[in-house]
Amino acid sequence: MRDAASIWDEKYRQGEGPLQPADLLVQNRHLLPKGGQALDVAMGIGRNALHLASLGFQVTGIDVSSVAVERCRAKAEQRNLTVETIVADLESFRLPSCAYDLIVNFYYLDRALARQMAGTLRPDGVLVFETFTVDQERFGWGPDSQDYLLQPGELKRLFADLETLHYSEGVTESDRGHKAIASLIARKPGGEPT
Repeated sequence: MRDAASIWDEKYRQGEGPLQPADLLVQNRHLLPKGGQALDVAMGIGRNALHLASLGFQVTGIDVSSVAVERCRAKAEQRNLTVETIVADLESFRLPSCAYDLIVNFYYLDRALARQMAGTLRPDGVLVFETFTVDQERFGWGPDSQDYLLQPGELKRLFADLETLHYSEGVTESDRGHKAIASLIARKPGGEPT
Protein backbone atom coordinates (compact mmCIF):
# COMPACT_ATOMS: atom_id res chain seq x y z
CA MET A 1 0.00 0.00 0.00
CA ARG A 2 1.34 3.43 -0.97
CA ASP A 3 1.85 6.07 1.69
CA ALA A 4 0.02 9.41 1.71
CA ALA A 5 3.05 11.34 0.44
CA SER A 6 3.34 9.14 -2.67
CA ILE A 7 -0.38 9.40 -3.39
CA TRP A 8 -0.43 13.20 -3.10
CA ASP A 9 2.85 13.62 -5.00
CA GLU A 10 1.29 11.75 -7.92
CA LYS A 11 -1.89 13.86 -7.77
CA TYR A 12 0.15 17.08 -7.84
CA ARG A 13 2.27 15.78 -10.73
CA GLN A 14 -0.95 15.26 -12.71
CA GLY A 15 -2.45 18.69 -12.00
CA GLU A 16 -2.17 21.72 -9.79
CA GLY A 17 -5.62 22.08 -8.28
CA PRO A 18 -7.12 25.50 -7.52
CA LEU A 19 -4.79 28.47 -7.97
CA GLN A 20 -6.89 31.27 -6.49
CA PRO A 21 -7.19 31.70 -2.72
CA ALA A 22 -10.31 30.28 -1.11
CA ASP A 23 -13.39 32.51 -1.30
CA LEU A 24 -13.99 32.12 2.45
CA LEU A 25 -10.58 33.62 3.15
CA VAL A 26 -10.86 36.48 0.65
CA GLN A 27 -14.45 37.45 1.46
CA ASN A 28 -13.84 37.49 5.21
CA ARG A 29 -10.57 39.44 5.33
CA HIS A 30 -12.17 41.78 7.87
CA LEU A 31 -12.38 38.90 10.38
CA LEU A 32 -8.67 38.05 10.17
CA PRO A 33 -5.93 39.50 12.33
CA LYS A 34 -4.13 42.51 10.84
CA GLY A 35 -0.93 40.47 10.49
CA GLY A 36 1.41 38.20 12.39
CA GLN A 37 2.31 34.53 12.14
CA ALA A 38 0.04 32.38 9.94
CA LEU A 39 -0.08 28.62 9.41
CA ASP A 40 -1.57 26.94 6.32
CA VAL A 41 -2.39 23.33 7.20
CA ALA A 42 -2.22 20.86 4.28
CA MET A 43 -1.42 23.80 2.02
CA GLY A 44 -1.16 21.96 -1.30
CA ILE A 45 0.56 24.23 -3.83
CA GLY A 46 0.08 27.17 -1.48
CA ARG A 47 -2.81 29.14 -2.94
CA ASN A 48 -3.85 30.38 0.51
CA ALA A 49 -0.32 30.62 1.93
CA LEU A 50 0.74 32.86 -0.97
CA HIS A 51 -2.37 35.02 -0.55
CA LEU A 52 -1.65 35.49 3.16
CA ALA A 53 2.00 36.31 2.45
CA SER A 54 0.83 38.97 -0.02
CA LEU A 55 -1.23 40.49 2.82
CA GLY A 56 1.88 40.76 5.02
CA PHE A 57 1.55 37.65 7.17
CA GLN A 58 4.64 35.63 8.04
CA VAL A 59 3.42 32.30 6.67
CA THR A 60 4.37 28.71 7.35
CA GLY A 61 2.81 26.07 5.14
CA ILE A 62 2.78 22.34 5.85
CA ASP A 63 1.99 19.58 3.38
CA VAL A 64 2.78 15.88 3.04
CA SER A 65 3.60 16.28 -0.66
CA SER A 66 7.13 17.40 -1.54
CA VAL A 67 5.87 18.06 -5.09
CA ALA A 68 3.22 20.50 -3.80
CA VAL A 69 5.69 22.18 -1.43
CA GLU A 70 8.21 22.68 -4.24
CA ARG A 71 5.51 24.25 -6.41
CA CYS A 72 4.61 26.63 -3.59
CA ARG A 73 8.26 27.60 -3.16
CA ALA A 74 8.59 28.29 -6.89
CA LYS A 75 5.41 30.40 -6.95
CA ALA A 76 6.57 32.35 -3.89
CA GLU A 77 9.89 33.09 -5.57
CA GLN A 78 8.15 34.19 -8.80
CA ARG A 79 5.96 36.58 -6.81
CA ASN A 80 8.78 37.76 -4.52
CA LEU A 81 6.97 36.44 -1.45
CA THR A 82 8.27 34.52 1.54
CA VAL A 83 6.57 31.32 2.70
CA GLU A 84 8.33 28.96 5.08
CA THR A 85 7.48 25.45 3.94
CA ILE A 86 7.55 22.14 5.77
CA VAL A 87 7.12 18.70 4.24
CA ALA A 88 5.46 16.64 6.96
CA ASP A 89 2.70 14.13 7.60
CA LEU A 90 0.19 15.98 9.77
CA GLU A 91 -0.89 12.69 11.37
CA SER A 92 2.47 12.57 13.18
CA PHE A 93 3.63 16.21 13.11
CA ARG A 94 3.34 18.14 16.40
CA LEU A 95 2.16 21.73 16.13
CA PRO A 96 3.87 24.15 18.52
CA SER A 97 1.87 25.65 21.38
CA CYS A 98 0.59 29.26 21.13
CA ALA A 99 2.60 29.98 17.98
CA TYR A 100 0.17 31.43 15.41
CA ASP A 101 -2.13 34.42 15.04
CA LEU A 102 -3.96 32.77 12.13
CA ILE A 103 -4.47 29.16 11.03
CA VAL A 104 -6.13 28.21 7.76
CA ASN A 105 -7.24 24.70 6.89
CA PHE A 106 -9.05 23.95 3.63
CA TYR A 107 -10.27 20.50 2.66
CA TYR A 108 -8.17 18.52 5.10
CA LEU A 109 -9.85 16.73 7.98
CA ASP A 110 -7.98 15.06 10.81
CA ARG A 111 -10.18 15.20 13.89
CA ALA A 112 -7.25 14.38 16.19
CA LEU A 113 -5.48 17.51 14.93
CA ALA A 114 -8.35 19.81 15.95
CA ARG A 115 -7.25 20.10 19.61
CA GLN A 116 -3.67 20.76 18.52
CA MET A 117 -4.85 23.46 16.13
CA ALA A 118 -6.79 25.25 18.84
CA GLY A 119 -3.76 24.98 21.15
CA THR A 120 -1.35 26.42 18.59
CA LEU A 121 -3.45 29.58 18.23
CA ARG A 122 -2.32 32.55 20.29
CA PRO A 123 -4.96 34.38 22.36
CA ASP A 124 -7.20 36.32 19.92
CA GLY A 125 -5.83 34.13 17.11
CA VAL A 126 -8.22 33.19 14.34
CA LEU A 127 -8.96 29.83 12.74
CA VAL A 128 -10.38 29.59 9.20
CA PHE A 129 -11.55 26.05 8.42
CA GLU A 130 -13.56 24.66 5.52
CA THR A 131 -14.09 21.09 4.36
CA PHE A 132 -16.61 18.62 3.00
CA THR A 133 -19.63 17.26 4.87
CA VAL A 134 -21.25 13.82 4.53
CA ASP A 135 -23.68 15.31 2.00
CA GLN A 136 -20.77 15.43 -0.46
CA GLU A 137 -21.17 11.69 -1.10
CA ARG A 138 -24.23 12.28 -3.29
CA PHE A 139 -22.22 14.38 -5.77
CA GLY A 140 -19.81 11.61 -6.75
CA TRP A 141 -16.50 13.40 -6.19
CA GLY A 142 -14.34 14.34 -3.21
CA PRO A 143 -13.49 12.12 -0.25
CA ASP A 144 -14.90 8.63 -0.38
CA SER A 145 -14.53 7.81 3.31
CA GLN A 146 -16.58 9.00 6.29
CA ASP A 147 -13.23 9.61 8.01
CA TYR A 148 -12.80 12.70 5.81
CA LEU A 149 -16.37 14.00 5.86
CA LEU A 150 -17.94 16.11 8.61
CA GLN A 151 -21.23 15.16 10.22
CA PRO A 152 -23.90 17.90 10.54
CA GLY A 153 -22.74 20.53 13.05
CA GLU A 154 -19.50 18.67 13.73
CA LEU A 155 -17.12 21.47 12.72
CA LYS A 156 -18.53 23.80 15.39
CA ARG A 157 -18.29 21.01 17.97
CA LEU A 158 -14.64 20.29 17.08
CA PHE A 159 -13.79 23.90 17.93
CA ALA A 160 -16.37 24.54 20.66
CA ASP A 161 -13.80 26.36 22.83
CA LEU A 162 -13.34 29.05 20.17
CA GLU A 163 -15.66 32.02 19.64
CA THR A 164 -17.54 31.61 16.36
CA LEU A 165 -17.27 34.64 14.07
CA HIS A 166 -18.77 32.98 10.98
CA TYR A 167 -20.35 29.60 10.37
CA SER A 168 -22.14 28.12 7.40
CA GLU A 169 -23.01 24.63 6.27
CA GLY A 170 -24.70 23.52 3.09
CA VAL A 171 -24.38 22.98 -0.65
CA THR A 172 -22.68 25.48 -2.92
CA GLU A 173 -21.28 25.62 -6.46
CA SER A 174 -17.66 24.99 -7.40
CA ASP A 175 -15.70 24.55 -10.62
CA ARG A 176 -16.35 20.79 -10.27
CA GLY A 177 -20.09 21.14 -9.66
CA HIS A 178 -22.06 21.05 -6.42
CA LYS A 179 -20.16 20.64 -3.18
CA ALA A 180 -21.38 20.14 0.38
CA ILE A 181 -19.20 22.00 2.88
CA ALA A 182 -19.02 23.42 6.36
CA SER A 183 -17.12 26.68 6.91
CA LEU A 184 -15.96 28.15 10.21
CA ILE A 185 -14.09 31.28 11.22
CA ALA A 186 -13.47 31.37 14.97
CA ARG A 187 -11.32 33.28 17.46
CA LYS A 188 -9.46 31.96 20.46
CA PRO A 189 -10.51 33.90 23.57
CA GLY A 190 -8.12 35.21 26.14
CA GLY A 191 -6.50 38.28 24.66
CA GLU A 192 -6.37 41.75 26.19
CA PRO A 193 -9.62 43.73 26.10
CA THR A 194 -9.72 46.33 23.33
